[in-house]
Amino acid sequence: MNRGLTVRDIIFIGLLSAMCVLATTIKVPFGTGAMVHLGTAMLYTIGIVFGGVYAGFAGAIGSAFFDLLMGFSPYTIWSFFIKGIAGLIVGYLAKGRWPESGGRTGWLRMLLACLAAALWTLAGYFAAWWSVTGSQAVAIANIPSSLLTSGAGIVVALLLAPRIRGYVERR
Repeated sequence: MNRGLTVRDIIFIGLLSAMCVLATTIKVPFGTGAMVHLGTAMLYTIGIVFGGVYAGFAGAIGSAFFDLLMGFSPYTIWSFFIKGIAGLIVGYLAKGRWPESGGRTGWLRMLLACLAAALWTLAGYFAAWWSVTGSQAVAIANIPSSLLTSGAGIVVALLLAPRIRGYVERR
């Protein structure tokens, strides 16, 4: 379906971007001392429910805005592209381009879409960490926390998205 952004789309994208910022501020401790955030869970959920365009813009804007707000400015442009493309990947593979694209998405399709986005995110942030810090060792050391964040995001999105999608489709 070829269509442009409407005022309604822009309003939804703005709201979903803000939700990405807020979810990224929610930290969940793991037993190993690692902390993961729920921004990835929000991004995957948005992609499954609303599709690639909404998730791509929400991920790009929300993640970049979070980095600016929280003092991670060296990563802002990286996050804009990494999370924007990750949102586009999960949304397009799980739902399609737009909220009205496709029908019901099966569990396996949602999982594969999230895994594809997680792999892209890992590769993108590996390059970002290496570039920003100048150290391959630092980039390698950050891999486990990235995998934990993506894993938690996938679990939360697979549990949350079908319920939210059912509510959104009734409206």
